[in-house]
Amino acid sequence: MLNLIIALWIIFFIYLGYLLFTYIKYKLLIKKLSKIPFPDEYKKYLSNLYHYQKLPNDLKIKIERSILLFINTKKFIGIKLNITDEIKVIISFYGCLIVLNRNECYEELEYIYVYPHTMILDTIQNNGGIYNKETFLISGEAVGDSVVISWNEAKKDAYHLRHNNVIIHEFTHELDFESGAVNGIPPLERSKYNEWIEIIGKNYQEFKEKIIHHKSLDKYKLINPYGATNEAEFFAVLSEMFWMKPKTLKKHFPAIYKEFKNFFNFDTARYF
Repeated sequence: MLNLIIALWIIFFIYLGYLLFTYIKYKLLIKKLSKIPFPDEYKKYLSNLYHYQKLPNDLKIKIERSILLFINTKKFIGIKLNITDEIKVIISFYGCLIVLNRNECYEELEYIYVYPHTMILDTIQNNGGIYNKETFLISGEAVGDSVVISWNEAKKDAYHLRHNNVIIHEFTHELDFESGAVNGIPPLERSKYNEWIEIIGKNYQEFKEKIIHHKSLDKYKLINPYGATNEAEFFAVLSEMFWMKPKTLKKHFPAIYKEFKNFFNFDTARYF
């Protein structure tokens, strides 16, 4: 028994040492990156992005620092695709943009898998005990420590202002993961939790009912129908809208806009 206790304490101190080493290494990396000028090649790609153009200078500098940290702490892996600086910068920009004022860098995220085109996903669906194989076309996926992105779709979303943005969508799922469950409720202050459930949950249920029963969508026609899939997709779809069409969201869904403004700590309608 004594030997077991000693062994456990040794393991515990080794683990603490590892955490300390990792923390010091991370801090040293931040210090090192703070002294590195932001590459002109990276800025060339950013200059073509609507959202970067609209940021004030102080936030441009802030997101450039975030991009350098992101690129140096995440592993970009191309699937039948060579990873270029353009791919890394564009994906990093939108990933960092949505947490810019939350001062986060996705601690649990390790890998960014990038495919050249939309991916085919085969799944088995159980419908009352009858199993059917269904095929879906997806442009992205988030699975905790990894994000999967279709570069063809991501590039179109980045360079042409649209309602959709696959990078924002998938990185929003990553934020959802941080709360411990992928349920459309991101990590919130305890005091904000009930209000989020009341407003976002109520709108999701109403939206879903209209979709299922083919009712008139009214203002909900502005929301991507994919958001009715589940609460997590509703959160991701609304996040896209919050960043891509903030004035529309604010005008037609002011309560939702307020919740997202508080969560992201960013008044998107002011800038975009």
